[in-house]
Amino acid sequence: MTKKVVIDSDAIYAIYNHNDPLHSKAIQTLQLLNNNHVQLIYPTSVVFEVMSLFQRVLSTPLVTIKMADMISRDLLIIYAIDNELLKEATNIFKPAGSKKNTLVDCSVVAVAKKIKVRGVFSYDSFYTKQGLKLAEDLIEK
Repeated sequence: MTKKVVIDSDAIYAIYNHNDPLHSKAIQTLQLLNNNHVQLIYPTSVVFEVMSLFQRVLSTPLVTIKMADMISRDLLIIYAIDNELLKEATNIFKPAGSKKNTLVDCSVVAVAKKIKVRGVFSYDSFYTKQGLKLAEDLIEK
């Protein structure tokens, strides 16, 4: 059985943004995931969020261009958020709760549970509260 984790926007952002405080840690986690042959699953919601973030925040379009190219060449495993997953994500979503726990985060949880993976490549404790493990806690070091 192939090992998989769902990736969240904060991990992608940390990987590609050298100024992010989690950059080194994210690169190390990514290398460990690769060494352990763990597939990264990219929910469409995360792709939309991170591409928008890169376009708005980073001063160079190179990362956005690179990600768009990887998507168009099928180099990323994309998991589409359909109506069923959107409903599941909205059931998890608590708009009156923390402003940090967005509908996109809830869609990551919904995808992880749907495909029965135990982990999320993220640095957000929201996922552990949802019964998932962070990727760095799942891999052999």
